[in-house]
Amino acid sequence: MKIENGKPNICFHSWSCFHGDKTAFFAVMGNLYQHTHTYANINRDKCFCINFLPISYYDNLVNTIHHNEIDDDEFVAGGFTISKAKTIHTPVINEAFLSMECTLKEMQDLSGAGITAMVIGQVQHISVEESYAQAYKQRYGKDGFMMLIPAPQDLVTGEPNQSAIATLHIEKYD
Repeated sequence: MKIENGKPNICFHSWSCFHGDKTAFFAVMGNLYQHTHTYANINRDKCFCINFLPISYYDNLVNTIHHNEIDDDEFVAGGFTISKAKTIHTPVINEAFLSMECTLKEMQDLSGAGITAMVIGQVQHISVEESYAQAYKQRYGKDGFMMLIPAPQDLVTGEPNQSAIATLHIEKYD
């Protein structure tokens, strides 16, 4: 996505989920802060791209958080290469092993407080590196999907714990 000044925007948001049926496939981003460039960009451009990177790019992504002022180029800050999307007018992170190009389906302020929103996008196109396209090995493990565990609440005291980044490991095949 590009912010209003034309510079590309990256949002480190790894708590999306995906749903669909035989007619369509959807990306659901919960808890997207409404004060961010990303929220404004999606609302304005009606599209976004979800890029999946392995944990080896974590520090690069954190650099985009520390350099996301209006004049910053987040692709440069993260050391990423821009690629052109196939179906929407937003950039793709070339280093991603999987990218989902989405058009905006719906934005909802679930609490009504104007703080966060749930964003639903309809997936228009998926690009995937061949080595990740089949089987489990590449997608699940240290070179695959990375997940944010956002400040899990202590269920006794109610206090938030430190956030964590995890990779996935398959324990059993069904």
